[in-house]
Amino acid sequence: MSSCRLATGPVQLRECVEAGIIPAMSTIGWYPPKRLLLFACIAALTLSVGCQALPPSVPPEPTPTPTATPAPPPVWQDPNTYREAMLATAANDVTRIEGPTFYHIDAYVDIAGQPPRVYAIQDTHYTNNTNLSLDVIYFRLFPNKPSYGSALTFEEVTVGEGEVGLAYQVEGTAVAVVLPGPLPPGQSVDVHMMYDVTVPVSNTRGYGTFNYQDGVLLLSNFFPMVAVHEEAGWNLSLAPDYGDPVYAESAFFTVEITVPREASVVTSGSTTAKRDNGGMTTWTCLSGPMRDFMVVISERFESSSLPVGHIRLNSYYLPEHKRGGEEVLAYARDCLRAYQQSFGPYPFAEFDVVEAPIFAGGMEYPGLVMIGEQYYEHGGEWFEFIAAHEVAHQWWYSVIGSDQVNVPWLDESLTNFSVVYYYEYTYERARADLAFQTFVARPYQRFRAEGRDAVVCQPVEAFYPDEYGAIVYGKGAMFFYELREELGDELFLDVLRVYYQDRKYKLATPDDLLRVAEEVSGQELDDLYTEWILEAD
Repeated sequence: MSSCRLATGPVQLRECVEAGIIPAMSTIGWYPPKRLLLFACIAALTLSVGCQALPPSVPPEPTPTPTATPAPPPVWQDPNTYREAMLATAANDVTRIEGPTFYHIDAYVDIAGQPPRVYAIQDTHYTNNTNLSLDVIYFRLFPNKPSYGSALTFEEVTVGEGEVGLAYQVEGTAVAVVLPGPLPPGQSVDVHMMYDVTVPVSNTRGYGTFNYQDGVLLLSNFFPMVAVHEEAGWNLSLAPDYGDPVYAESAFFTVEITVPREASVVTSGSTTAKRDNGGMTTWTCLSGPMRDFMVVISERFESSSLPVGHIRLNSYYLPEHKRGGEEVLAYARDCLRAYQQSFGPYPFAEFDVVEAPIFAGGMEYPGLVMIGEQYYEHGGEWFEFIAAHEVAHQWWYSVIGSDQVNVPWLDESLTNFSVVYYYEYTYERARADLAFQTFVARPYQRFRAEGRDAVVCQPVEAFYPDEYGAIVYGKGAMFFYELREELGDELFLDVLRVYYQDRKYKLATPDDLLRVAEEVSGQELDDLYTEWILEAD
């Protein structure tokens, strides 16, 4: 193969392409950011570079060298790198996860494309925490879900030096990466991916969380995400359009996002650097232990910020909705105070509330929540309730994870009840009871009066859309209301605080919750649990 060396004379990129140093644009369709940097170096934009063929040379005889010390892992595979995204009091939490998955994603975002497109290079460092040797690793590909109206297409997937086989399942939303050899328990492997993702414009299906509308780009679950391996195998369950799709272990993320210079980037985690990149800007973002990573991009955003203790709280909104953006900032401030007092400390350095063109009232992600833009203009009690609900998900979904597809009540019911503590902290018990009765209890009571009661502990797909809200968000939350009445407020809060610490950054099941509740209270709670969660009239 020819080589390219420095020489005087003009830059001759065509010769470099013909020599095979730089791939022709037509062969790959795009240059990922790391390749662009490499090509820029080869072309030496600030130097004169010529592309010349060098004659082959005979390599010298190898000389023995002493055994080298193994190179340390790259910094993005070191948990201590992510202390920067944590509060100082929670920085040691980065070492609590045994064998975490690490993601390094380098993404170039073409907002002006038709449709918009994300070009990405992703390296995933995965450790086999099962007791089995694994022949495959499954990744979830949520952009391939039909309601997303998009597609994630791989250009290359390699493990080590060679490309690997791929086997798609579950309507293309899961892919098995076939490993070159078995991966024993406790061992790790690096999976390298190059892919592009199309983003739908003004998509009206589902919740609209993967979409480009009103100048706001929403990249919900845009990247290949390692699936959860359970005793029964890989969990590849897919929620219907009215359910949350993500069931994932806590992981660490390093994400570099290149966007137009005028754009604001809002993500899970913390922005640790910004650099000019030839008319574009590259944002470097790190997460603490999070089970998902959300990205929102817009050239229209304005923002307001304030500290809550040592947490940086940010509200991003469209300029015509500044009043709503300021209102929700105050709601989120009081929510963080109330929930930390009630359940335990929020561990991350930042928290973002983002106005978004979505069709749900709100949507939660680790370190970031979105609230539908339709509520910013008029405000009102429901706007406040939605904000309080989404912020509570930072405790029950983000820090404590659960199977949102098959056991959705475990996070949604507890989250909906938790709003009571925001109202009690901010106002008084009477207003808290009124909000709970209005937005939680009455919708379920109407359903029950119509003879439509149902078992709470069921998968999302077991419910019709209207049933899902009334039973999971309503009846399930009433179980916690009754449990509080049974135990008394102080003992009930002790249960939640111990549960939070017991399952922090882990996955929880209903058995975990019931176990903690009975251990802390010293009471047998099976009858109450069965009446509200496992039975129906």
